[in-house]
Amino acid sequence: MGYYVSGSGNVRIKKDDLGKAYEAMMALQDRTDLMGGGGFAPNQPRRYWFAWMPENLRTIPNAKEVFLSLGFEVQDEDDGGILIFAYDSKIGDEKWFFAAAAPFMSGEFEWTGEDGERWKWMFEDGKMIEWTGVNVNYQFDEEVKL
Repeated sequence: MGYYVSGSGNVRIKKDDLGKAYEAMMALQDRTDLMGGGGFAPNQPRRYWFAWMPENLRTIPNAKEVFLSLGFEVQDEDDGGILIFAYDSKIGDEKWFFAAAAPFMSGEFEWTGEDGERWKWMFEDGKMIEWTGVNVNYQFDEEVKL
């Protein structure tokens, strides 16, 4: 089960901000209230982790690998930063990682859910803003000719 989504965008983290973004995401380790994964066994304490992620986030070595572990397509930029540009899987806890790294990001990422729902995340001035898609308007039509 789960909710299947696809997304694309142009979210960038500059080289000088990669370490800060990584540390901000590692600070999520103690936020069990945000963790969508977990388990329990008789006579054992409950365990928590973020969906699709290792229980110990520190096993992931850097910011780029965090986004790859979440299931995003990521490429290195010429200036040493990274570009996060695509996703195609079930939804997990990726929102919290983007929110944590938002002060170091720019760009936007658009999502479409398996039921046609649409939304996007915009990163500007150190903030992450989530927009809900209500209507999609196509503005131009023209015949495509060879």
